[in-house]
Amino acid sequence: MEHQYVGKPVPRLDALEKVTGRAIYSVDVDLPGMLHGAILRSPRPHARILDIDLSEARSMPGVRVVVTGKDVPYTHGMMIMDQPFLAIDRVRYVGEPVAAVAAETQAAAQLALSRIRVRYEDLPAVFDPREAIAPGAPILHERMAEYRRSPVYQVVPGTNICVIRTFSRGDVEAGFADSDEIFEDEFYSHAVSHTPMEVHAAVAQYSPAGGEFVVWSATDAPHRRVKEIAEAMSIPMNKVRFLAAYSGGGFGAKGSPVAEVLAVALARFADGRPVKVVFSREEELSAAQTRHAAYLKLKTGVKRDGTLIARSADLLWDKGAYASKGPDVAYRGALTIFGPYRIPHLHLQTRLVYTNKQIAGAYRGYGTSQVAFACESQIDIIARRLGMDPLEFRLKNGYVEGDRFINGQTLVSVGLQECLERAGREIGWRTPNPSPSGPKKVGRGMAAIIKGTATPSISQVLILVNQDGSITVFTGAVEIGAGEKTVLAQIAADAIGADMDSIAIPNVDTRSTPFDYGTTSSRVTFHNGNAVRIAGEKVRKKILEIAGEILKTDSGRLTLSRGRIYEDGVEKSSLKEVVSRKFERGGMIVQEGSYTTADSTLLKADPPNQAMSAVFWVFAAHAVEVEVDTETGMVKVLKVAAAHDVGRAINPRLCEQQIEGAVIMGLSNALLEEFKMEDGRVLNNNLSDYKIATINDVPSIVPIIVESNHPEGPMGAKGIGEPAGSPVAPAIANAVFDAIGVRIKDLPITPEKILAGLRQQS
Repeated sequence: MEHQYVGKPVPRLDALEKVTGRAIYSVDVDLPGMLHGAILRSPRPHARILDIDLSEARSMPGVRVVVTGKDVPYTHGMMIMDQPFLAIDRVRYVGEPVAAVAAETQAAAQLALSRIRVRYEDLPAVFDPREAIAPGAPILHERMAEYRRSPVYQVVPGTNICVIRTFSRGDVEAGFADSDEIFEDEFYSHAVSHTPMEVHAAVAQYSPAGGEFVVWSATDAPHRRVKEIAEAMSIPMNKVRFLAAYSGGGFGAKGSPVAEVLAVALARFADGRPVKVVFSREEELSAAQTRHAAYLKLKTGVKRDGTLIARSADLLWDKGAYASKGPDVAYRGALTIFGPYRIPHLHLQTRLVYTNKQIAGAYRGYGTSQVAFACESQIDIIARRLGMDPLEFRLKNGYVEGDRFINGQTLVSVGLQECLERAGREIGWRTPNPSPSGPKKVGRGMAAIIKGTATPSISQVLILVNQDGSITVFTGAVEIGAGEKTVLAQIAADAIGADMDSIAIPNVDTRSTPFDYGTTSSRVTFHNGNAVRIAGEKVRKKILEIAGEILKTDSGRLTLSRGRIYEDGVEKSSLKEVVSRKFERGGMIVQEGSYTTADSTLLKADPPNQAMSAVFWVFAAHAVEVEVDTETGMVKVLKVAAAHDVGRAINPRLCEQQIEGAVIMGLSNALLEEFKMEDGRVLNNNLSDYKIATINDVPSIVPIIVESNHPEGPMGAKGIGEPAGSPVAPAIANAVFDAIGVRIKDLPITPEKILAGLRQQS
């Protein structure tokens, strides 16, 4: 069937709402009688709470609610339920919520905070995961073994090890013995802030009569937030309702309840009035969530001809004070430490460690960015020491169609080789580097990645065809700014045979929209797209059956395209006319589509490791050109060629925009962003001191779309949301080495480190 919309760069469905300012974000929600919340945060990294005096705060003008952890003694967490809504008996990081106030105005709420008196008893604190696992380290969670958690997450009671996982394939020691050369390197990937334009914000309202909570927020997984909050409070899920606002950026930051639990805690005691909590930029940087920092040790054995033989990896992740999504990041992300390469002998140990720092959680790339820095830096080290071209080394060892992943899963839709070749060609890889005179040196670097998607997961949609032929698609997938609504509308239009202008996709309301796992893990196009396709094909069939009745012909002779009905190629009617006649006295077409990967034969792998399979794997290769000033140590990225295997580009323009945005984010992470810390406190908690990339830092970016057509993807599509940031840092580090011979193994890549490396050469 010819596609009318899929594969076309159609305009975004939400464009007009956003450019005219009519789109409602969580910070815009304004309800009658709404109170304003403010949060008192801990100034201590680790301390017992001895006493909280709320009397003066409660007597302040305009104050309506003051709560502490004793009022809401609940803990939450999607994987390990270790995090209180408000600190109950102790604080574990600077910035942890200790008390909350709701007042008639934001100013009144903030003033009341200054009247709360808290007495603490300081406890020993630990800020480095290496020190946190040492004998005698202060323990953050003495009762860790008692927390409710998923059984797959193995904790080590009596330690700060939140989760430990291991994996082996082949015989790694035999592999090293069989290798001609062995390389051992240590790397460090730092924590960074998500820094979305829109800070965390939520509004919650509690109905005392019905015992129900309604929450407005920009969470990327409303249905999972319902479950998490209901389980934490031990109430039925139908007593919690989420209404999704548009998101002004999240990048994983809004994948866990942050402002939401604080708004819920206040709303519980607000006599039915809604309560709004909006973070300041300082709170966003120092008290929200970050990307995990990680220490990564790699040992890799190779033959002299460049064949990879064995790799062992020991990964230590800095969790911060509470688990959040860290257990999955430290495992799913860790699995990509072996890169998109055939290596027969493998061993992995990955440990997630509590420290007295702000919480680390999901961040675009979900651990892949941290491990890609180590993996691809060492791949470059190996190739150069063997005297091989880094591109040729990757082509020699890189996955091809039909190869086996580390768990034995057969890989399909593998566009890695084409990504490598096209990125290299665009950057001029096989031509000599420019050689400007003077202190500025030019170098080129490359990096490649593999990344999976959350598997198994489920998406359900509902498609309604109204009496006038207009179509409503109800999905639990949130529009977080990447064009999710547009892509799903394109798939729906082609699956049904409708005009895209007739399709509306409302924002998520968990009371009325079907379940979706979430706008996360680059999964929406694949999973929701398939659910929409399934429902759309049912709708198309029903429309043609109705048309056959009305036109008195065999429905098998009818086709539907762009809302027009044809018989043997001759236009006979329209979708609108047919539906209007059928339902002139009322009624509509209603069809459901449900898609899960649980039963996919593509997931077959060696037992017992099938759980490591992903229904699709994305592949990418970035090639960069940089200029390094040997006098100042400044690194300027001149060009990035970013090739991504997307399976099938449903909307090429949106794919290109995702690549460009993620590349800028990756560049910012690699060269500019860094927390300045002192005893667990963030010192640079503003955007004057915490540097992120601006338009002046953006190089020439060439997005390259590679299509490998996934056999189970909707129209062959996979995903693109997360991976494009991950290859940036290692590609830049490799280019810096190519330019000046300085190898940076710890992020970020700063002028100070460049100059220190140059001094060591002299």
